[in-house]
Amino acid sequence: MRAKNLWLLGFAVALFTVLAMNDKVRASDTRFKWVISSSASALAADGSSITFTGTGTFAPGDDEEVTGGGTWAVSTGASGTFQVTHLIRFDLGPGSVPDPSIHAGLVFLRVAYSNGSRGVLTVSCRLPNSPSNLVDGAHASMGFVDYFNRQPPPASVFFQQLSETDE
Repeated sequence: MRAKNLWLLGFAVALFTVLAMNDKVRASDTRFKWVISSSASALAADGSSITFTGTGTFAPGDDEEVTGGGTWAVSTGASGTFQVTHLIRFDLGPGSVPDPSIHAGLVFLRVAYSNGSRGVLTVSCRLPNSPSNLVDGAHASMGFVDYFNRQPPPASVFFQQLSETDE
């Protein structure tokens, strides 16, 4: 019983810390860089796939303060570029590496594709000590197609908090 109470207390403290960090990030002028440095792939229900690379920046709390984009290719042979147009949501996640500017988290970005389609790109980063339900990778929608099933191997994805000199 005592171990269960300690586990619950630890979980509550960790949850409060993440929520407090998210509120602090949204209330500040903090900017983040998102990076998919090696390709990330996801499957649609019909087995078709999409693959991404890209990078950009965003400012939590300022939905239109976004930059960046990258490349996409679908298994049917089409390919092109995409441009980020809007920040939908960003949440920091637990986990750490020696570089304190690198963070785990999950971001949803509205994107415009070079083929005229619009969609949402979801990028997530898992670091050491992140929970197992946080994964590295990206998935997206393109028009009416939802590429929802991230594919292994994990992509090399990260979020970097930018300093004023980085901007």
